[in-house]
Amino acid sequence: MKPRIALRIEVPNYRAAHIGVPLLAELLQRHRAGASFLFAFGPDWLGRSAVREAAALRRLRDDGFEAGVSGWQSARWIKQAERAESAWSTDQLGRATAAFAQVFGMPPRLHAAPGWRSNPHALRLTQRLGFACASDCRGRLPFVPVWNGEIVRCPQIPTTLPTLDELADGERPDPQALQTRLLALTATPPAAGHVFSLAASPAVAKHAELIEGLLAGWGEQGYEVVSVQAVADDLEMDKLPRHEVVIGRVPGRAGTLLLQGEEFLSAWRNPT
Repeated sequence: MKPRIALRIEVPNYRAAHIGVPLLAELLQRHRAGASFLFAFGPDWLGRSAVREAAALRRLRDDGFEAGVSGWQSARWIKQAERAESAWSTDQLGRATAAFAQVFGMPPRLHAAPGWRSNPHALRLTQRLGFACASDCRGRLPFVPVWNGEIVRCPQIPTTLPTLDELADGERPDPQALQTRLLALTATPPAAGHVFSLAASPAVAKHAELIEGLLAGWGEQGYEVVSVQAVADDLEMDKLPRHEVVIGRVPGRAGTLLLQGEEFLSAWRNPT
């Protein structure tokens, strides 16, 4: 089997869905690449032509792309999720999953926390709401999450690569330099593959050449570009390692977020 890079694309609002998603979908189809589009169906969708937009999003799924859910109000989630109580988390995820089901006619199978920020209540909900998998954190390989000793039976497929913004680190480097940096990080495929995250912003057309360069480069490196669900479909829950979920930082990104920690009870099994 070829090594794989799963593409995780956050769609934080209506404008991103209306402008950024079609551009990215066309680009990906040209390269025969898969992806997971992660929608935040917040209040800015209200008043839009629901029938027309729903039909367009279902066509995206029918064209072979995965659709998942990324919160209700993406910006609000990023700001409040880390300290949120159970009731708030339940309300936000309930709204998000209900809106997704209304558009797609079925509940979402994939959850991705906006900005990789979350809390233990939301982690529990990924299991209780029946998600097949989640991509809520940054890490190294797929795992079963453990929070303070509590196992959550919804596998996490973490983002493994830095985003373009993180690689830029507040500067404005040449797109070719960003492409070179990222392809250097994927030059040697890890056994579990990679997960890369993009944002479907309306400005995505300005980065089309860069994204195409990445897709071509990954093809030359031997990768297949797939959806997150394609990775999840090959996982066996009972054979996955169990890892702690911790809060920390990554270079180039402000604030804290969820990270894949050490394997659960590894210190106990391997005493010093």
